Amino acid sequence: MNKLKLKVSILSMSLLTMSFLVITNAFGAITKSFPNVAVAKIQMIGTVPSLGTLIATIVVGFLGVRHSKKSLSLIGLAIATTGGLLPLFFHNSVEVLIGCAFILGFGLGFVNTLIPTLISIFFEGNERNEMMGKNTAMNSLGSILMMLGGGLLGANNWVNSYWVFVLGILIFLLVLLALPNDQAEHSQGKSSDNIFTVLKNLNAYVWLIGLITLLMGILYTIYPSNLSIVIDQKQLGSTSITGIVNAVGTAGGFIAGFSLKYLNKVFKDKIIAGGFITLGTTFLIGRIANDLFLICIGGILSGFAMSMIMSTIPFYMSVVSHKYELAISMMVFQFMNSIGGFISPVLLNLIHIKAGESSFTFGCICCFIIGLICLIVNLGKKIMSNSVKEG
Repeated sequence: MNKLKLKVSILSMSLLTMSFLVITNAFGAITKSFPNVAVAKIQMIGTVPSLGTLIATIVVGFLGVRHSKKSLSLIGLAIATTGGLLPLFFHNSVEVLIGCAFILGFGLGFVNTLIPTLISIFFEGNERNEMMGKNTAMNSLGSILMMLGGGLLGANNWVNSYWVFVLGILIFLLVLLALPNDQAEHSQGKSSDNIFTVLKNLNAYVWLIGLITLLMGILYTIYPSNLSIVIDQKQLGSTSITGIVNAVGTAGGFIAGFSLKYLNKVFKDKIIAGGFITLGTTFLIGRIANDLFLICIGGILSGFAMSMIMSTIPFYMSVVSHKYELAISMMVFQFMNSIGGFISPVLLNLIHIKAGESSFTFGCICCFIIGLICLIVNLGKKIMSNSVKEG
């Protein structure tokens, strides 16, 4: 097996994971093209992919028990690319654009769930952990490239932003040619296993890690959702400033992802705790700082926190799962992450946490508490000591 080709084929898919954000750059131009359509409806083009991703995560859980992960990856790439390119030909209705966005998100749900599954199948030990880090780094790089490419292509006509999804065709061909075939794993050689029997027998630590994923999804979403409001409350700049801070945070995630093996040497089995404390520090800086430079430092730390936690969680999931459970475990991971992001603003509203600085205060307190609990119970060490031994 050519390890370089294998790594390139898997990580190339990571470039697409955040591609649903491409069209958000063009919301202003789209509102002018559809002046009689409510802005909230147009914004659904950027939010409905999350619903598609959530549904696809469950579908992959069902299919992943019995089918090749390479085949499912190709199906996901084909669906996502189709959803991304269709608006080039059908763009006279917001409803059609929303439908295409759902198709895009559904395809990305396949891809996002299968990437950590494939890494877990083909890599072991520290190499697997490093690949999880590189996956988050490529997520960040893909976000930058897709947003920049979509913005440049759509400078004169927002429809042209969708040409950036041609990249999906190239990635499809790369995966088709370079990714080796895998066989569906079954418990004790039995092909009768299904998602329900696998879910029933999952290691309890899978569900514990799933809970941590849910909390991370809720808390991390607070940062980008409230950043522009905080900057406005502090009178530090306009929407463009928020974009700069978000870009700096993405760069931080990229650097952290490729530096994960060094971060692991520093934090060792405390990296989840370190990630939450880093995210808490991000919120703290955003809450008390009145200087744009410090806000940008917070943005970098947010990228580091995201990469530290979201690289380590699927790695921990993989070490406490049998091979035949990997697709289901990664389904739990992606499902919890998606649910966390989806319910975050609803939850804060229900407990009467105001947007902006109050949300940052809430996020800060929660992150420090979770980080300290992870330290006290020695979470990472317990998870690794309960790793599954195949054979």
